[in-house]
Amino acid sequence: MNGEVMIDNSEIKVSIIIPIYNVEKYVTKCIQSACDQTYYNIEIILVDDESKDNSGKIADSFSRKDGRIKVIHKKNGGVSSARNNGIDASTGDYICFIDGDDYVANDYVEYMLSIALKYNAEFVIAPQVMGTFNERQEKSYSELIITPEEALEKLLCYRIREGCYSKLFSRDFLGDDLRFSNELVMGEGFTFNSIAIQKAEKIAIGTKKIYYYRRDNTTSATSKFNKEKFENGLYALEVIRNNIIYKTPKVMKAWEYAFWRTNTDVYDAIVLAKAEKDCRDLYNKCKHVTKTRGLVALTVPIKFQDKIRAMVMMIYSKAIPMAMYIRRRAYHIDRGGVILNNYSFIYINKYFSLGGDICSK
Repeated sequence: MNGEVMIDNSEIKVSIIIPIYNVEKYVTKCIQSACDQTYYNIEIILVDDESKDNSGKIADSFSRKDGRIKVIHKKNGGVSSARNNGIDASTGDYICFIDGDDYVANDYVEYMLSIALKYNAEFVIAPQVMGTFNERQEKSYSELIITPEEALEKLLCYRIREGCYSKLFSRDFLGDDLRFSNELVMGEGFTFNSIAIQKAEKIAIGTKKIYYYRRDNTTSATSKFNKEKFENGLYALEVIRNNIIYKTPKVMKAWEYAFWRTNTDVYDAIVLAKAEKDCRDLYNKCKHVTKTRGLVALTVPIKFQDKIRAMVMMIYSKAIPMAMYIRRRAYHIDRGGVILNNYSFIYINKYFSLGGDICSK
């Protein structure tokens, strides 16, 4: 379906929840993009997770100018705690999320809400996003309904974005129990989505790109290497497996791919951070999985280029992080960018399941 989807402002309220932690460089653009939505009946809940910079003050300044904005200042507890606080404080009929270092198109809410109402869907997914290397809108976009089993397979095969951004949830669907796990500081969005998908009765997908995912934020969870956090991200895969209801061959094979893929992403991060010696055990574990279990990529419905990636990493595991480094370096130099001190950390695989989480404990 091409063209803009327009719906009249109505009594339906949508809550936009934005967790904030040390993103003063980016948060103004993020909040402004939420304020500029074509669908006006929204509330914007900014959850400041005890930022050490001016992020909280910026949030407060916006709340004084726009009555739709509510700011929550809370003790630092991580991104899961921040989002859960936002959900509990929300009064909307639908809920969506934006990460504090990203921003959205002005029809972010309107596009997803129109699909939810059109198909009576409690869960809407816009799986494609704008990014550093993919800033073009699709020439055409479509809508479709998929089953929970199909959606779970797509999620585990990284064909649906694993973060909670670019998705719309019915507030009644979330209820009082569907929340983010506070024990997960990485991979919490991946886990939340896997559980939500299996509880949904109707899931709708719209392929228009309405979310701008920033990959050049050196304060984000995917821009700094922290052994404990990455181990926690691997643990999230075990949590996902233990909560799988649709234990069909397709889904379980997709989980095996997600397990392999996440291990390769951690391996990439270690190599790029030159942390092989400091994280020897984790490095050896992830390298072993990378080189021995990549054949699963040939058995799941992923892009051809991802199948090639798997074969390359089985043969020469450092090929991908090296290519990522060169690509990013060329990108920044071409734009007159400054090579940052933590430059290597930026190149963590763009498919990593932890992308965009910006609160930390």
